[in-house]
Amino acid sequence: MPMFPKRPIVAAVRRARASATTVTGKKTLTALTLLAAAVAVGCHNYDEDYAPFNPRAMQAKERQSALDQPLTEPRPLPTTLQSPFMDTQAGDDGRPTNRPMLPPATGPAIGAAAEGVVRMPLREIIQRAVANSSDVKVAGYQPAIDETRVTEAEARFDPTFFTNIQYSIDRVLAPTPDNPSVGTESQTNFRTYSGQIGVRQDLESGGRVELRYEPRYTRRAPDFNQLANPGAVNPFWTSDLTLQITQPLLRDFGSDVNRARIVINRNNQKISLLDFRDALEKNVSDIEEAYWNLAQAEREVRIFEELLNRTLGTGQILYNRRNQDVGRVQMSQANSSIEQRRTALIRSRAQVRNLSDQLKRLMNDPDLPVAGNTLILAGDTPIEDQIQFPLEDQINTAMENRFELGQQQLRADNAAVAADVAKNNLWPQLNFVGSVGTTGLGGSWTDAVQDDTWGHLEYTLGLQLEIPLGNRAARAIWKRAQLQRLQAIEQYRALVDQVSLDVKTAIREVDTSYTEIAGFRAARFAAADALAAVEERERANESLSPEFVNRKLDLQQQLAESQRAEAQAVSRYQVALSRLERAKGTLLRYNNIIMEEAPLGTNITAAAQ
Repeated sequence: MPMFPKRPIVAAVRRARASATTVTGKKTLTALTLLAAAVAVGCHNYDEDYAPFNPRAMQAKERQSALDQPLTEPRPLPTTLQSPFMDTQAGDDGRPTNRPMLPPATGPAIGAAAEGVVRMPLREIIQRAVANSSDVKVAGYQPAIDETRVTEAEARFDPTFFTNIQYSIDRVLAPTPDNPSVGTESQTNFRTYSGQIGVRQDLESGGRVELRYEPRYTRRAPDFNQLANPGAVNPFWTSDLTLQITQPLLRDFGSDVNRARIVINRNNQKISLLDFRDALEKNVSDIEEAYWNLAQAEREVRIFEELLNRTLGTGQILYNRRNQDVGRVQMSQANSSIEQRRTALIRSRAQVRNLSDQLKRLMNDPDLPVAGNTLILAGDTPIEDQIQFPLEDQINTAMENRFELGQQQLRADNAAVAADVAKNNLWPQLNFVGSVGTTGLGGSWTDAVQDDTWGHLEYTLGLQLEIPLGNRAARAIWKRAQLQRLQAIEQYRALVDQVSLDVKTAIREVDTSYTEIAGFRAARFAAADALAAVEERERANESLSPEFVNRKLDLQQQLAESQRAEAQAVSRYQVALSRLERAKGTLLRYNNIIMEEAPLGTNITAAAQ
């Protein structure tokens, strides 16, 4: 597999929003560019209709694919000795006939007629997974969800329109002017119809500004206009226009404090975007591991087929010399080895199909359902060239690209913002309250509005002070915020060590697995030579004693085990290279994967440019 595909794999995502986080520390600069953006399904219009959830329809593809799967007849459990070199039917003389039987079936071979075989390069599998993986799509919803929380926090400073209508009756009792000393009283009723309309808005400085208009219609009863106030108007209208401002001066003052929720939610959205990138990296990493395990499993099938054929050949030789130097012991040795190796072949073929289904699950490609009978096989040749990685360069790359470090920096920033807010809350509540307005009076609403001029200007100025005695709650919150910030910093320090450990371990695994390839290949050559030497002795008509037969069968097994060990080492080397890239935070770049924004309403797709 080449280090990089020739062309980038591009995944288009609905409502994508590219973000970058760069935080400078005392000694290092960590720049995490978010290559992935999320599926913002939650960012549609509020009146959009969604298709109903239909579980049965989602199951239809797998159900239909399962209909095409044939049943296989299992081999019945043996009750007596069975051998491919012994006929269970005796001849006329009561002795077994002198003809070998066919070996027992080992189940469907790789690429049997009942299944279609598709050899796919790793790049194509990754491309299909980027476009269709359900695990990645699930992770893609969270950034969109967190984006709505950012909007929710910003909406706090949106203006609000308000209005209300009220009807009230006020009864006023007062002594009569004729004889106030005797306690006689008079009652005046005020029936008022009032309305209020206006706009208010919270300010980023922590204050609130409100502009309201309030007309009122009032009728007094009894009507004493002519008795006590010949010039009075009854009923009458008032018209008030008021601008009111409330501004904290100590606690809750400043944009840093009042925008804290916005900053924290934006950081949380970036954290969820990095979680989305983590899900994508994990999916790609799992695919690479499954892919090379599949290549190894297919190689093991060939090894076990070759081993079984060798053992069958040995059994045939023993059968042909059964009347010379071969007896019951040698034939039973061959029979036992044949059955063991036949069973191992069955297991290895099943493993190939298991890994093929695992790849289909990781891809979630609708054209390759898990329940389908398509068998995916590896189409790439593994790398067997030694690649050396300087530790310093790999550590520096990891410190700049590991998403966990970026996430923890964002969490530390959130803790610092929360600490600043908590420190501000130690101040007492001191608010400035001021209003200015005009009032008009008239017998009709029109007269009242015309009378509402700057000549009837009213204003108020005031201070509101509130001091919690002891202030223990605010002090406890501030202390907790400080401790949480220190905790986040220590977690970052621990992550730095963990990243270094991951990179060193990954580099060591790359070197170790490559060294294993050389060692196991040399062991394979030696095992093949030892088996060839025994076979030469066999062809020279050496006596086939039980010890000789056992040695030959063991050497056949040793050769197969050394071949398997070499195949496993080659597979581990490919996986180690992938894990090193993930440890450095460059797995997406290693596979040449980039993410770009697609228009809202389009489906998630992946294409090679």
